[in-house]
Amino acid sequence: MKTCLRALLFTAIISLSLPILSYSQCTISNIIIQNTSVVSSGTNSCTVRFDASFNIENNNGNKFIFIHAWLMQDYPNYFDCVNGHSSHNGTIHAPKSADLGNEFMNIGINNNVDPPTIITTYPPDPSVPMTTVGGLTRIVNPDGSATFILTGITVTIPAPCGTPEVIVADLWSSQSAQAQNAHCVNCGILYSAGYVSLTGLANCATLTYNATVTNHTSSALSGYYRVYADINGDGYFTPAIDTLIQDTTSFSVGAGAGTTSSISGPIPAANRNQDLFILLTQTSGSASGASTVVLIPSTSCAALPVTFQSFRATRMNSSMVNVTWETATEINNSGFAILRNTGGNWEFVAFFPTMAVNGNSNSTLTYSFTDRNNYRGLSQYRIRQVDIDGKMKYTDIRTVRGDADASKVLVYPNPSNNGQVTVVFDDRDGLRDVNLTDNSGRMIQQWKGLSGNTLQVENLRGGIYTLRIMLRETGDLKVEKIVILQ
Repeated sequence: MKTCLRALLFTAIISLSLPILSYSQCTISNIIIQNTSVVSSGTNSCTVRFDASFNIENNNGNKFIFIHAWLMQDYPNYFDCVNGHSSHNGTIHAPKSADLGNEFMNIGINNNVDPPTIITTYPPDPSVPMTTVGGLTRIVNPDGSATFILTGITVTIPAPCGTPEVIVADLWSSQSAQAQNAHCVNCGILYSAGYVSLTGLANCATLTYNATVTNHTSSALSGYYRVYADINGDGYFTPAIDTLIQDTTSFSVGAGAGTTSSISGPIPAANRNQDLFILLTQTSGSASGASTVVLIPSTSCAALPVTFQSFRATRMNSSMVNVTWETATEINNSGFAILRNTGGNWEFVAFFPTMAVNGNSNSTLTYSFTDRNNYRGLSQYRIRQVDIDGKMKYTDIRTVRGDADASKVLVYPNPSNNGQVTVVFDDRDGLRDVNLTDNSGRMIQQWKGLSGNTLQVENLRGGIYTLRIMLRETGDLKVEKIVILQ
């Protein structure tokens, strides 16, 4: 069977829960990769940065922990993997350079110190290059396990950014003093990337979510999904914390790149204003068994403890985006987290402490941040406002284009099969009047004096619509056609 291979950049979050082993120190679960972004691309390579986390038993048997990853075609199967675990009996010598072969990632954790540290030299073989990791956190859980969170992992995958790919990983630990032997092995862990993508929105007013699954392969795909609410607002999918709001539900999407399918469902009132994670698991094709988790944002219905006078995101040049906002009032405000979404991945950019004395202000306060962003597609920005007591609320989303699209009005997805589209206006400042009519010329919706650069249009029935956009200052008129599929 031919294996489709691609970079993992187009997967917002990749998750796989491993089976529990009979010997406790080797129990590993909830391996999650998220916040993936492209650093650079080459003809036959793709450099990406991402965060990862996993759960493992917190005991003295896991003094050192290692993770290696390959493209599927390069996987050496050093541990003779059967059902996710090594079939070797007795002592297993730690893999060395010749055993690893064409791996593109080697991560080591010294768990024999407190706090644990990232290993910069591979103890079994110093010639093995170690992967750059920006940060490491260990959280001991009430059940005795530990969650390890690794941030800022940077790897170069030996494949071009762009086509579906299967990645294979081994995760093993050692209790020997110099990590010369592998004592617990979880091997042949599969990840998929680029097979499907998912976009959507959680509507806090109607308490429903709607999302579109897009196939990026030539074969029909099927599987199931679950939906979780991000109850602590941290933007990280954590199965032990985040609330399951919809259990296993089947999905399918037809053959052909660009083919789409819709999924939707209700949101409990208790989860209003919370972002959602959709855990999508494939059960067909070469990536069968692999799961993808995608965060879909919620609209904001509840009043913020901060009154925003303005919030803008404007591209300054091909590599810089200026994010500015003004507040009229602030109550018990701790500060603002700037979040950016490129290619389907929301990631934390920066945190601004409030300028209000003790978090309270009745005067206009102005904030500004310049983000290094050379992404050529659409980038989205939003602000997560954080109270002094830790509660969080989100602003609406602002969208900017890549440098090449600065003068265009963009409508996406178009055609749409879920009754909603996003309109991104050109970068000229000013107020806009927008009219939406159906194919017979009947007025469907009207917006007067829009000042932002993004408009969300929802609840459209199947048909062809005309969107007329007039810039008040100049009278310039632009017309866009919108197609909604039945």
